Formats: sequence, C-alpha cells, structure tokens
Amino acid sequence: MINSFDEKIYTSLSLTKLTIFAISKIAENGEECAYERIVKECFTIFPKRFSFQRYPDWPDGTRVKIEILRCRDKGWVTGNEKKGFQLTSMGRRVADEVLKELQQGPAKKLQPTQTRDRGDTVISYLRKSEPYGRYQEDKENFTVTEEEFRRLLVSTFETPPKVLEQNLNYYLDLCKEYGEKELCEFLKKCREQKASLLKSWTKRKKVKRRRAKK
Repeated sequence: MINSFDEKIYTSLSLTKLTIFAISKIAENGEECAYERIVKECFTIFPKRFSFQRYPDWPDGTRVKIEILRCRDKGWVTGNEKKGFQLTSMGRRVADEVLKELQQGPAKKLQPTQTRDRGDTVISYLRKSEPYGRYQEDKENFTVTEEEFRRLLVSTFETPPKVLEQNLNYYLDLCKEYGEKELCEFLKKCREQKASLLKSWTKRKKVKRRRAKK
C-alpha cells in the first residue's frame, strides 16, 4: 500500500529528493527499478509534483527522467534506462532522510554545533580508513587503488568524476577547517594518484564543446 503524505510537506521538497525516495520504495519491494516503474511510483506517491500542469491526471515522464539523471550525478543511483537503476548506499541514506522530512516536515537549517558534529563524523571516518593507515606507515611508497579511492569518497564505480571531485573537495575543506594537515596531505596524495580519473570529467566536457562547435 502506497504511503499517503501531506501534500503541503511534499510539495515543499525538491523533485530530486522525492525521486530518490520513490526509487527506494521500489527497491524495498524487491522490484526492478526500470524507468517506467519509477515514473509510476513518483506519480502515484507525489501526484501534485509529477503531473503535467495542464493535465494533472497524467504523469510527466520527462520530468522524472531528468530527476533520475540528477540522482545519478549525485551518486545516489547507478545504471541507465536500458539496464535499470540501482540504489547506492548513499542514495539509501538520503532516502531515509527524505522519509523523516515527509513525516515531520522539512528539516531546519543545521545549527553550528550540528555542522560540527557532521564534520567530526567525516574526520573520524577518514582517520579510521585503511588507506590512511597505510599512508601513515609509509608515506613515500603509499599507493591507493581506484576501488579504495572511490570507497573513501563514499561512491561506486558508477559515480561520475564530477561527484568524486565534489566529495573530495568537501573532505579537503573540512580537514582545513579542522586543522588536520596530515589528512589534507593524504587526500592530496590520493588526488595526485587518481588525477586522470578526476580529469576525465573535464575531458568529456571539452570533447562535447568541440563537437558542438563543428
């Protein structure tokens, strides 16, 4: 049975958040997250947000497709329209947060103490990571695999370079804010070794621009 949420609450949330929540509900039921199934779920749970303006009884599939791609760019889902989409661990956490907002209303802005708590969690996670432990033991010969690098950034092999770079920059900013110089050097070392992976996003953008000019 589909959950019935307060229209005033769900209309105040972003389409991307509502989409990842709908995908999570499909995954929980053990169903395949095909594009058409996601369109149905989004429209069924949140009709006011996923319908045509002039035809409120019909789902706007194009709108859903755009939001699925945004979820993928954020690293919340992997896959494509042909093979279907899979929820990532990050996407599952976001969906859980969205559920709380749907039940209690949009979350208030984090207070400075709450922001600090979130930063503490990230710093602790980095300090306990296996790659950082190896880095401390032998900085000169330290190497990190792509799998370790992606796991460190809470991502999968499907996560696009743009999101990897955003997550890495977020970690670096936190480490600087906390005065964690060694962690900063560790992250910079990882970025240096995986520079080609991060730059692939920029290369694809340049290729697209060149093709557009022709």
